[in-house]
Amino acid sequence: MRISSALLPLLATSQTCLAFILSPASQQSLRPTQSQKFNLGHGISSSSLSVSAASTEVGAPGTADLPWSELGFEFRPTKSHLKMIYRDGKWEEAELVESPYINIHIGATALHYGQSCFEGLKAFAHDDGSVYMFRPDENAKRINKSGARVIMPEIPVATFIQACNDVVKDNIAYVPPYGSGGALYLRPLLFGSGPRIG
Repeated sequence: MRISSALLPLLATSQTCLAFILSPASQQSLRPTQSQKFNLGHGISSSSLSVSAASTEVGAPGTADLPWSELGFEFRPTKSHLKMIYRDGKWEEAELVESPYINIHIGATALHYGQSCFEGLKAFAHDDGSVYMFRPDENAKRINKSGARVIMPEIPVATFIQACNDVVKDNIAYVPPYGSGGALYLRPLLFGSGPRIG
């Protein structure tokens, strides 16, 4: 499998942060069948998160200047990552950030106690120019299960899916074109960013 990745942080802080990582990834495309799709409301479906109108509203998949036939399993920069902070008992508004760096406190619980977990999912371009993610609701459930084990706040499934949708739309040019065998790899990362020692 050949994958290249780029950082997509979605941060959560109250003593916790959430982050996402994006990467154009080369792998066989998976397109869900009609029977696998079910709607979560607001036009978001759980097995196929459609970013249709990709060629008009937000750009077109595969338009970034990348060697699509030569992608490997490696980090590659994209346009942005998405950051969210958990503060005062709730998730704040998501923010798309173009810098690939995250400023973190030296006393962060992720650094001292390993308070972090991650997920991974892919966005695939299809022959009609739309982009789909395979079952992002399941990734949301898994990151919440992992987060509970390390005492971190739950991310509402709809919030998780919207964050994935937003970051893919902002990085649509980095979704490998249909027929390339590639995918844009997202790496949601939840980590403790607040200071706490002892």
